[in-house]
Amino acid sequence: MTTPVPVPPPTVTLSPAPDLRHFPDRDRYELWSGDELIGVEGYEHRPDGSVVLLHTVVTEKYGRAGFARLLVSSVLDELHDAGIEFVPVCTYVQKFLDRFPQYRAGVAQD
Repeated sequence: MTTPVPVPPPTVTLSPAPDLRHFPDRDRYELWSGDELIGVEGYEHRPDGSVVLLHTVVTEKYGRAGFARLLVSSVLDELHDAGIEFVPVCTYVQKFLDRFPQYRAGVAQD
């Protein structure tokens, strides 16, 4: 059993607090604060029902403040809650899994 490693919050506090929005018609999750886009997690569906996490992008304004970490942890939590496995193609997600191994349980097995 993997001991959970706490995921630190962003180093900047936003008002309103960031919220994750899912846009299945565009195959992506977006992190927003009010009407301002913070970042995007793009994915594609696999025939087995899992999703391939392709890329994590945070706008320059919010870079290096922990918002990519918040975006990825929020997406992985949502996938977990929905019972959906994922394939971490995105290098940021791969590094995130090294740092926070409790999320590895959601990786799809080939």
